[in-house]
Amino acid sequence: MRTVIDIDKELLEKAQEELGTKNMKETVHVALAEVAERARRREAFEFWTSRDNTDLLDPEIMKQAW
Repeated sequence: MRTVIDIDKELLEKAQEELGTKNMKETVHVALAEVAERARRREAFEFWTSRDNTDLLDPEIMKQAW
């Protein structure tokens, strides 16, 4: 989809630096993908924290997992 939007140049430059992207299109695509992934991670976190997973918070148990 093509669209015309105003983009803050400083924010774009900071995002390109952080994401390692080379142009505006790539930066917008990667940034959108990052936000979508963040939502997926939040859903997964909420799923696991809503169950009795106290072992996941126990450093002694988790150090064996690594």
